Amino acid sequence: MAQTEKTNPRRDYKSSLFVNMFGRNVNAKEHFLSLYNAIHDTDFKIGEVEIKPVTLENVVYNDIENDVSMEINGSIVVLAEHQSTINNNMPFRCLEYLVAHYNRFFTENDKYNTKEIKLPRPECYVFYNGDDAFPQEKIMKLSDAFMEIKKSSPLKVLPDSLSLDMTVKVYNINKNADHPILKKCEPLLAYSDFTEYAREGKRNGEKNPPKYALARCKNGNVLSEYFNNLSKEEQSMIFGEWDQEKFIQVQKQIAAEDAAEATKNATAKNLLKMNLGSPEQIATAVSLPLEQILELKEELSCEEVNA
Repeated sequence: MAQTEKTNPRRDYKSSLFVNMFGRNVNAKEHFLSLYNAIHDTDFKIGEVEIKPVTLENVVYNDIENDVSMEINGSIVVLAEHQSTINNNMPFRCLEYLVAHYNRFFTENDKYNTKEIKLPRPECYVFYNGDDAFPQEKIMKLSDAFMEIKKSSPLKVLPDSLSLDMTVKVYNINKNADHPILKKCEPLLAYSDFTEYAREGKRNGEKNPPKYALARCKNGNVLSEYFNNLSKEEQSMIFGEWDQEKFIQVQKQIAAEDAAEATKNATAKNLLKMNLGSPEQIATAVSLPLEQILELKEELSCEEVNA
């Protein structure tokens, strides 16, 4: 796989305003409940439901946390992910987060006990505010990524109801998308305003677009209590490390390198199929490790057996 350094941009991104506002700030629970109410069309107040933050460290992507995760009344796990780039692997990512969370509930003995294990019910959401065109909202499913079974295969496809799935709802929270959820959740609207102001600052040539956006939010009385009470440490974490452009650049670089590697794999497979050289020669020709060529050769053998 590509060896591009991915850690710092993602850590900057994970230390964003979204994470602070809904997951770490002193008012995070209140903001999170406002978001929950907007999604579910409820009107719960702090104290009426039990909200417990869930931190999933060392899960996926270089030892960083998922954006925001809370348990509501001990029975619902809500995973909130902010995304500035379109990521079709979100259902798989959320599944990994969820399994890691469930594993914290039980011991190995519990899993083999005959008594049924009761699991908190999961809800997974993504809040998108990138520059690329995206619908107002979208449902993403893990099953959309399942490989098709060949018609020549003797295997039978089970009904969808018997197959594993993971559903993620994506909200486009850009102001131009005009999603109704922004009118229901003041903190989310404030976050969307902040992002729009930062873009405006960038267009205007501001040296630090996030700080420009912060000033605009304060002057415009956008969630003023939150922005005015940000500690110096929080401001440093959010604005001192903000590098959205670098994050997007790295994401594009990673995608390009992954595409290049996929091309190398396809070329190597074709060479193997046509017996044009030994694995060692093919590894040299396509600049891939010999171990990877041998894995591709084994895959081809399995494909021939199942064809």
